[in-house]
Amino acid sequence: MISTHILKGLLSEQTYLRVWMVGVFSGIARWLEMLVVGVYTYDTTGSPFLVALLVILRMLPLAVLGSVVGTLADRASPRKLLIITMTTAMIISFSVFLVFLVGNDNYWVVAFSSFVSGVVWTTDMPLRRRMLGDIAGIKRIVPAMSLDSATNNATRMMGPLFGGILYQWLGPSGAFALSAIMYAFCILLLLGLFIPKEAIDSKQAESRILRDFKEVFSFIFGNRDILRILLVTIVFNVWGFPFISMIPVVGRDVLEISAGWIGVLAALEGAGAFLGSLIIAMGIIRLSFRRLYYFGMLGYLLFAFTAGWMVSTLPMGIALFLVGLMAAGFSTMQSTLIYTIAPPEMRGRLFGVLVICIGTGLIGFANMGLMGELYGGSMAMRIVAAEGLIPLLLIGLGWRQLRQKKDI
Repeated sequence: MISTHILKGLLSEQTYLRVWMVGVFSGIARWLEMLVVGVYTYDTTGSPFLVALLVILRMLPLAVLGSVVGTLADRASPRKLLIITMTTAMIISFSVFLVFLVGNDNYWVVAFSSFVSGVVWTTDMPLRRRMLGDIAGIKRIVPAMSLDSATNNATRMMGPLFGGILYQWLGPSGAFALSAIMYAFCILLLLGLFIPKEAIDSKQAESRILRDFKEVFSFIFGNRDILRILLVTIVFNVWGFPFISMIPVVGRDVLEISAGWIGVLAALEGAGAFLGSLIIAMGIIRLSFRRLYYFGMLGYLLFAFTAGWMVSTLPMGIALFLVGLMAAGFSTMQSTLIYTIAPPEMRGRLFGVLVICIGTGLIGFANMGLMGELYGGSMAMRIVAAEGLIPLLLIGLGWRQLRQKKDI
């Protein structure tokens, strides 16, 4: 069991605390915006596909820029790169707030803001989470990543909750105002932060980006364990994560509830993930890293399929909570496995590839949006979850390390 004094020790270190808090504030902004733009789009267009397209635009930078940001993380100052992206996000969110305030809002305004939010999201894995790992060190990597994952899942609860309430109370403008404030807090936390930079091999520093790409992909295809870890991430983002884009659609069409209650439903998924992450961080569940990762993903798809059958609010809320609970194993172990297995000189690049895998979600959201357009939100949830079970089971069949009871 992970003792509480380790967690307290991490939070007492100013460098870890400040980088961790950046994740809290940026996470609230991210999930708040995702809920608000989804409800706004469905209210103004009535199109499930256009709702999903917003998330596709949010995922696109992850697929395109993941390796570039990962390579920069092994060379440049992660703090400076984060300050640049957070400042950009703050300016865009404040600008969208002004656009809504004067009544010039339209779908493409929120579409552009979703794309910029995706650029900011691209920096989280290779920059911010890499920094957390470097600060904590390999001996404290599990509590460090588990705590960060727990709080990230908490933002999946708080963001939609705040977003739904603000949308109903002040409209989208109020939500984007809060988002801009969250990004401003991130900038303040990063200013003046000092993290000792590890020495970089001169040969590595002189290497070209294309050579770096070749090295990391050669390493991945030569290591079937890491390859399967990345493949599970692809399954989650193509067939699992797109599930959330249909919550506003089902909330309006099937459950016939207000934006505030849609926010509550989305928050329940985050609440389940938060509770699950805390359980893992405290060591209550004693499974290997890979088993938590894989079976958490399996449970996520099964409960997402179940949620697609719910036609009233309370059962849907329970199903969403269980979806989030299963997601905790996957989300907590995703960064932990990569950081632990990867050679130190390749961690930034592997996190960059992980971001690319997350970016494959744009395919999944396109699929989910199309299914929602053709068959409705509930049926789309069931179809996509069933599709994802097939590749996930195939990955598990050939995964030798998954059968080991001990971790790395």
